[in-house]
Amino acid sequence: MRSRLTMLSFHLAALLAVGTVPAAAGTEELAHAIFVKVNGKTITQDYVVEAVKFLVKREYRGSPPEDEEEMENLQKAALRDLIRSVLIRDEAKSLNVSLSRGRVQQLARSSGLKPDEISPPIRRIIESEELFEDMMMAAGTPIPSPSPRQVKAFYAQNRADFRTNASIIVRTIFIADDGTRPQSYFKARAESIMAGLLAEPLSRRTEAFDKAARENSQDIFARYGGRLTGDNPERWIPKEINNKNPDGSNIFPQPMVDAIRRLNSRGEIRLAVSSEGLHLMYCEDLRGGRDMPWSEAAQIIDYYLKQDARNRLLRAWLNRVYDRSDIRWHDGTPYEKELLTGIFLPSERTGNEP
Repeated sequence: MRSRLTMLSFHLAALLAVGTVPAAAGTEELAHAIFVKVNGKTITQDYVVEAVKFLVKREYRGSPPEDEEEMENLQKAALRDLIRSVLIRDEAKSLNVSLSRGRVQQLARSSGLKPDEISPPIRRIIESEELFEDMMMAAGTPIPSPSPRQVKAFYAQNRADFRTNASIIVRTIFIADDGTRPQSYFKARAESIMAGLLAEPLSRRTEAFDKAARENSQDIFARYGGRLTGDNPERWIPKEINNKNPDGSNIFPQPMVDAIRRLNSRGEIRLAVSSEGLHLMYCEDLRGGRDMPWSEAAQIIDYYLKQDARNRLLRAWLNRVYDRSDIRWHDGTPYEKELLTGIFLPSERTGNEP
């Protein structure tokens, strides 16, 4: 699939570097080239570039992902969302479903974009989620809300995720990406080390991580078995670590800190990817913290479970509508169904993906 994104990659690299479409020979023709046709409607490459910019703001706080695979996934998702918006809009029109002017204006305000940043294709993406929900309601298959029992069961099974202000002991293994080989090579090496560590019993995992860090890590923490606090007798750090030096620069690459904040249990390992390389982040121990108030936790769980139900309903609908639609790449070959239903951005990952 990478070959189909070749046209897009040149444009994205320049766009994300400087924030505008570069003026270069042939760029205008390239930007407006037809990328995909959906039931005769065209999606051009400049639409995809706009969608990538929007998703970077929504999913990655305005900074493009540093991981090559995640960036490629983002490009595919941008095109996927444009195609979905056309399909949803066409279906809604056939059912006489539309959003009121007030709801359209509210969605625009809550998108985080300035009015001049909301072009027609981006507006359709922004509106598509609520339009889909209204469409399902009109079709007699509304997105179900979770029951109080489901919310309580989820909380009971994931209680550690709803604790705050905890302290943590963290170890790390750093695999430098020196640019001599594709990032996938270094990622495979990090994942192999991670798999070996997770195969160890929990009672021996810290000892195994200590050994693996001394043998494999390529940073100053290697000599301390990967422990971020080095030889400091105070090994605990806040889980919500302040990552700023006095001059405002980051202490650690931000993906490392994001991984620390997602560590929720002893023996857990997360892989973080930064511009410097790959970081295995390990929770040696976790203590303290307070339970999030039930009223707050229940709202989060309710949203999470409803989003999961919506994703499942959307995938089922897309599978049906794909079979009666004509979606083709610029070269006339069919657009693959799995690209319409099998790509997930961070906000869409609930753990129940197929």
